[in-house]
Amino acid sequence: MRFFLLLLAFGVSSSLMSHATSQNFRAFDTSFVEDNDLWIEDDINSKEGITRDMFNTIIAAGLDVYSPIAAQNGERLRINSDWNSPLVGANCSRAYGYFTVNLYGGLARREEITPEGFALVLCHELGHGYGSTPYLTKDVDFSERQDKFSAEGQSDYYGAKECLRKLLPKIAMPSVQPTAYMENRCKKIASLNSSDFLLCLRQLSGSISLGTLLASIKDEPEPSFETPDQTEVDQTETSYPATVQCRTDTYHNGSLNLDRPHCWFK
Repeated sequence: MRFFLLLLAFGVSSSLMSHATSQNFRAFDTSFVEDNDLWIEDDINSKEGITRDMFNTIIAAGLDVYSPIAAQNGERLRINSDWNSPLVGANCSRAYGYFTVNLYGGLARREEITPEGFALVLCHELGHGYGSTPYLTKDVDFSERQDKFSAEGQSDYYGAKECLRKLLPKIAMPSVQPTAYMENRCKKIASLNSSDFLLCLRQLSGSISLGTLLASIKDEPEPSFETPDQTEVDQTETSYPATVQCRTDTYHNGSLNLDRPHCWFK
């Protein structure tokens, strides 16, 4: 009987240790978007979204640009890609000397997703690791810099403003169909037909791609650059901005080097 109790105690202890280890790892984890059931709609043979080759090209660009940045931060960058997964989302974690990003084919195959939009998802995740303040608030006593995951809005902003500008030149130019609004705004910051002008159009294209996807996920109206969220928060929101329009405004402002919108940033 005593031997059985010892075995039982050991089993419970091992289970708790395993759970604690798992919880410790998950504590450093954050996602691009809330859990959703759009995976049900996924068809691995779909011709929507981006191709598998483009999926891999964007990931390679992210590794090329951000591996040195991760090394400067004293860690290694790892991007796990699962083309066969139906999940519509992305996430990242920091543990055991690695900053890890997980990307899924279910997201890449969505009809709303363009190459620029998918690159912006990757940039959002990289933004959590390297986008600076404001940081996510945590109810865990982390040590040193392990708790420094950029807030959701900041990851969106950094992703559009800094990361996307680094990645897009490494990704083949697709056929972007800009609106008159996009062309007019980009003309204000770059010479017409210059590389910066085309890059600006691609940044805004990625912004509206993700805004449209988020609207599908959250069952909200499709966002528009011309109808920004007029909310002004009393204090900076570190979780997801309250509306899809607010997140789209954040991509828009980052792309155009404007201030962070007051719908989440104080």
